[in-house]
Amino acid sequence: MNRSENGQISFGITLFLAFALLSVSGFLVFRLSAPIPTTKTPLGNTTVSPLFGTNTSNMGYVLEQGGSIPVLNGTVQILGPNNTILDIVSFEKDENIFFLRIPENGTGLAHIEAPGYYRLTTRLTNNGFYKLGKSGTFSGQVRGYEFVLQGRKLPDPEPIPRATLEIRSSNGWKRTITADQEGRFEAEIPPTQFSVIVRSDTHADAYFDDLTAAKGETLGRDFILPAGCILEGFAIGDGVTLEGAEVKVITTMLDNSEAIAGPRGKFNIPGLSEGMATVQIKYPGYQEYSWRIVIPGDKIGIRKPFSLMPAQPFTLNIQSADGLPMRDAIVRLRREGRTIHQSKASEFTNLNILQSGATYYFDITANRKNESPLLATGQVFTMPEEGPGEFTVLLDKEPGTFSGRVSNVNGMFLPGVVLNIKAIVDDESARAPLRRVLSDAGGEYQSDYFAPGKYSIQATHPQWGENVVIGEIKPGETTQLWISLIPR
Repeated sequence: MNRSENGQISFGITLFLAFALLSVSGFLVFRLSAPIPTTKTPLGNTTVSPLFGTNTSNMGYVLEQGGSIPVLNGTVQILGPNNTILDIVSFEKDENIFFLRIPENGTGLAHIEAPGYYRLTTRLTNNGFYKLGKSGTFSGQVRGYEFVLQGRKLPDPEPIPRATLEIRSSNGWKRTITADQEGRFEAEIPPTQFSVIVRSDTHADAYFDDLTAAKGETLGRDFILPAGCILEGFAIGDGVTLEGAEVKVITTMLDNSEAIAGPRGKFNIPGLSEGMATVQIKYPGYQEYSWRIVIPGDKIGIRKPFSLMPAQPFTLNIQSADGLPMRDAIVRLRREGRTIHQSKASEFTNLNILQSGATYYFDITANRKNESPLLATGQVFTMPEEGPGEFTVLLDKEPGTFSGRVSNVNGMFLPGVVLNIKAIVDDESARAPLRRVLSDAGGEYQSDYFAPGKYSIQATHPQWGENVVIGEIKPGETTQLWISLIPR
């Protein structure tokens, strides 16, 4: 046996033997690289540390849920902003270990999936154990009808390319998939009851429920969508047409269809589902407005004019605690639970779209260099019935964060737990949209920044159940919450 001059086994052989032993045992993983550099962000008297290293080697180990059976031939999709896929890393064919590097613009989140198992979305952590649940297979084809003149034979439905299917299981798991050019789709899903919304830009959306997937079996379903109705509209101002007006239609299927008005203020939005819908139009210098209309199910289309009234001037002032203007703050404007506009505070100066007499809610994020952002949510302002309006928001409180661990009733820490966090407020309209956080391989989670106040945190996992707890964010502090899931 090869030995060094002092009679000891060489370091290389020792390392090789250790790696072989650990690979056979199947219960321990490690990383062969330099230690991950950890940066810390000031947060009052506390710090927030990232759970993974960017541009460093990270390692994970994939097992079957409820045991120690290795999961093979899978992939890890590294996610970036807005859940874009930055990179895909495959498991080895005979190993359930993956190595990867988190890109600088990575969020630390990833989809992990393998044949015979449903997708796990989780926060990555180095040397982490990730457990996938056995699945059923859901497959089929999406087709659609076309409108024909009365008295003519209805042709057979045609495949709908790139239709989307929003799948939601009764245990809280959800996933959106896209059909291919022939409308065909296939997905691994949890073995339980589920529902699906099938959407298309050219046809009416449809909702299907009372579907059930069984472990190890394939559920085949074909979906046929109605032709849908076309809305041909005209955006009109004070004696002029409004080319460039932004139009959004929200149907009972919660499908947001958008368009930009062209010449003569004309716009077309196809594939609208039968029922009530809201048409929302905005144009600089005119009061944004929403109309409730009926979308028929027996007509190829409807034509309507939409007239906007000139708006009064509106001034928005965002200030720090010392009175300095924060013109680069990002502002989201909401009314009646819908986002009307989002931009920098400075862009509101010449926008002038607020409706006279209407009540609005402002959510504000002001980023600061090398410091946590300043936040304010649900700031209420009512535009005067007559004359201009002015609103000043003072950002004088430091934000806070939530962190902790999630386990099942037996104390086992759980990866891939979804935590839906929403503010507790008296006025439902003032509540900002909920935000999601995912636990990592060790059941740990770390939220982004939240404005001070009380929040409801709903933690849910497809296999282990759910729980709802109440937490309070105090200025400049991290609130620790350990959550135990309750079986359904």
